[in-house]
Amino acid sequence: MDPDKLKKLQEKQLNKRIEAFNRKKVDNIARRKNIAQKQHMNVNTAIMRVKEEARQDTWCTTHANCFRCSIGKAESEKHIRKKFDRFLEWRLFGATVFTELRLKDGSRPDLIICLNNGEVFIEEIVESEKEESLLLKEDKYPFPIKIIKVDDNAKT
Repeated sequence: MDPDKLKKLQEKQLNKRIEAFNRKKVDNIARRKNIAQKQHMNVNTAIMRVKEEARQDTWCTTHANCFRCSIGKAESEKHIRKKFDRFLEWRLFGATVFTELRLKDGSRPDLIICLNNGEVFIEEIVESEKEESLLLKEDKYPFPIKIIKVDDNAKT
């Protein structure tokens, strides 16, 4: 084959590969952007669901991902540490977390977790709380509740 024709053919193939690579790169970027937008919408939807259940006079989105606790007789040190451990674990996972958020029904769950898929649930940290109290909370809370025992070292 003529060297000039071979060189042109090689350049043409190289250009085709570059174009294919760029198309794939653009498609991947668009796909990732679409996924990120969907996750953002799901998180926003979850946060809006939480906002609907929050006391409006105390609602503030800056409470999201801010750890809160009661130092003193209201919460033991073990309770606070377990709540912080769970808070930190969910934050490292990428969830949006509200601690001690006042709800419009007057309750104040330990943690409200909003996941990227739009799921919302409550984690209640328990040290000495009686079963009856937990059943009342489960009935009262607007989201599914998960009980976490202070002495339970298992990660979930």
